[in-house]
Amino acid sequence: MTPGSEASTRLLMEQVGQTVRAALRRKSGLTLADDDARAENLDALDVYQDALIRVWERIGDKSAGTGDVSDLSAFATAVANNLWSDYLRQRHPRRASLKNRLRYFLSHAPDYTLWEASDRTLSCGRRAWRHMKRNARIETLRDDPSWVPAQAKPVERYSVADWNRYLAALLARAGGPVPFEDLVSLTARVLEVREDRMESIDARGETDRVRDELADPARRSPDVDVELRGSIVRLWTAIKSLRPDYRCAYLLNIPGPGKSRGDIEVFVDLGVTRVSEIGAVLALSDHQYALAWDALPLSSADRADISLLATPEDKFCLLWKYLPLGDALIARLLGIQQQQVINRRSLALRELGRALDDLGS
Repeated sequence: MTPGSEASTRLLMEQVGQTVRAALRRKSGLTLADDDARAENLDALDVYQDALIRVWERIGDKSAGTGDVSDLSAFATAVANNLWSDYLRQRHPRRASLKNRLRYFLSHAPDYTLWEASDRTLSCGRRAWRHMKRNARIETLRDDPSWVPAQAKPVERYSVADWNRYLAALLARAGGPVPFEDLVSLTARVLEVREDRMESIDARGETDRVRDELADPARRSPDVDVELRGSIVRLWTAIKSLRPDYRCAYLLNIPGPGKSRGDIEVFVDLGVTRVSEIGAVLALSDHQYALAWDALPLSSADRADISLLATPEDKFCLLWKYLPLGDALIARLLGIQQQQVINRRSLALRELGRALDDLGS
């Protein structure tokens, strides 16, 4: 490595470090300061180092000609988000399991549903409530749990009838939609979902606890957050300008280590776009969805729901659960060979790089 290239790489990694640090601060509410010796912050610093290693490996691939990176900031943000989510799942597996159970039940029970609110976060409630404003009485539900149905069994053994009884009581008291994250935190408290360790999960959940107790707003940089989101906005604008087949090759399997879901979820996590808009940009046909349903390892419940998916938005919401897709399946959807999918993704990356340069100039 020449002195010039070494200096350039060092500067690039410094910029990446700032991006990763900003992403982890936003996700965790922690300082990520080297002199912050709290256990949670030390864990976050470990995640930060892991993220830098992942990005460094990607830069190495790029220099070797094996991995073009059109927007390194977006990639670094996705890596940081993925690793932090993995950390939370490992540290709080019972709460993560509870969240998955609630999400699954609300997505499949005929009387309930999940939807994106105007602020791009998830709301939940009865199907007829989709156009109602969210309820602000979640504190009342938390402070007075007399509405909780008597039940001796742990949540891991809850049947459909148990969940239906619980949510019916909760929503009857709430009287309107509630934020999904608040539902998870409330349920963790009133149903006493605790990890197998000395500390219990806080009443409002780990995310709220970290934000309230450990956040240090004085050390956060709003400018960094704005710049970070701006880079993702520019990337999304460039993606929408791609040819349809390039968009599919790119969005259905965004390049990244391990082909993580976070590579596409970053657009939604940062509030740049919605799941429904990603589906509209992909614009898959009914025939393409049918090919996907035949090839994907759908759960029995999801396969039973296919006949109920009336709109392209409904169909993409189901497909979203199974992203990223393999290149062989993408090839079937586009009616081309698998190598042609790889070629189109490479061309998409080049076009995105040029478009981002033009948008940034």
